[in-house]
Amino acid sequence: MNILVLTPEYYSNEVLSELHEFGNIDSKKMSYEELSNVIEKYDVILTRIGVIFDKPLLEKAGNLKVLATATTGIDHIDSEYAKKRGIEVISASGVNATATAEHTFTLILSLVRKVPWAFDSLKNFNYNRLEFLGTELNGKTIGIIGFGRIGSMVGRYAKSFGMNILTYDPFINKSLAEEIGAKIVELDYLIENSDVITLHAFASPENENMIDYDEFSKMKNTAFLINVARGSLINEDALLDALKNKKIVGAALDVLKEEPPTQNNKLIEYARQHNNLIVTPHLGGSTKESVHNAAVYVVQKVKENLIQSKT
Repeated sequence: MNILVLTPEYYSNEVLSELHEFGNIDSKKMSYEELSNVIEKYDVILTRIGVIFDKPLLEKAGNLKVLATATTGIDHIDSEYAKKRGIEVISASGVNATATAEHTFTLILSLVRKVPWAFDSLKNFNYNRLEFLGTELNGKTIGIIGFGRIGSMVGRYAKSFGMNILTYDPFINKSLAEEIGAKIVELDYLIENSDVITLHAFASPENENMIDYDEFSKMKNTAFLINVARGSLINEDALLDALKNKKIVGAALDVLKEEPPTQNNKLIEYARQHNNLIVTPHLGGSTKESVHNAAVYVVQKVKENLIQSKT
């Protein structure tokens, strides 16, 4: 078999050694265009986020049997079309939950305590504490949209900060919510009553722009919005309008609709001039532990699949 590791920086030689018995391994980064010219020769591809495996690309993958991504989300893969073609799609579902939940709270705390801007100010030897008065989390209400592995972990962290917890999730585990102390509510109620709103829903056509102009109009003007899920969940023009017109106090994003962003990205341009928007480059699952564990998990699942296909 021919195996392609499309993001070699995320798969160590030690981890990949598990696949040597199955064939030749090519470890190289490629653009969409470069991959489209050679994808037909590969039986197995290991990737992360970067290249979009859409229908036109998968149509050229005549020999592809397994497409594995060391990420929780698979919105960069047309999984429905892959299934029709008989391509097994493997993801690292849930492996990076701890890292993503921790980054969520990193952004919450950085935003409400104005840490990035205070640090920038101090680097210029400005020592003005009153300028950076923050907001306490204790006694505030956090609204968690999506209460799966990551959302429920964020709920546990919020509980330790003395926060009241609201959650909206059509597929919620009610016993888990009860255990953590989260009140299950409708989306509008959560949006209207939360001091901090954090998104942990999957990207899907139904969830696209789930936070739009109407939702921003219902939020408290003292609310903070956090997104460490997928950029498509928020209408970015509506967010920009909400920030400019003080419909909310601030926002922190780990994800954007277009990644990497272009030089003229409106949100990043806004963040350069204002002290109420934080943007990080999709760092949710980016810890040494998470990257290693996701690679190990995915490689093991690929190995199991290849062994099974032999029998």
